[in-house]
Amino acid sequence: MTWNLAAVKRFCTRNWSLKLLSLMLAVCIWSFSALSRETRYEMVLPVELRNTPPGCTVAAPLTGEVHFTLTGPSILVDGARRANSRLILSLRGAMPGKTLFSHLETNLKLPEGIKVTRISPATLEIELIREQTNSDQGAPKQ
Repeated sequence: MTWNLAAVKRFCTRNWSLKLLSLMLAVCIWSFSALSRETRYEMVLPVELRNTPPGCTVAAPLTGEVHFTLTGPSILVDGARRANSRLILSLRGAMPGKTLFSHLETNLKLPEGIKVTRISPATLEIELIREQTNSDQGAPKQ
């Protein structure tokens, strides 16, 4: 069987509305399956402290990073991954002493439909101390 140009053209242009409808239906089914596919992703974020009270400093080196395990539709997990580059903790209003941060997932930008299934470490303890000034150290020794 030989195909000539006119036969190919007739084949491609016949029932074009049905072909377009079929293509649109295929794209809808594909996008639905891509959106609903559950995925699990381990996200590691560095910790950044902000709003340290004046005259205070962090006593000990703090945990450098926190591990989060996210589950949800893959497209939403990808969006959450791009929206969070670091874990920002605010020390506004903190006093010298120990400050405990729990529920660290509340500091993330997560779309609805994403669940945090694991956090390690689950809490962060930050100790603030007053900075030493020259007047606190006394007169210089001779």
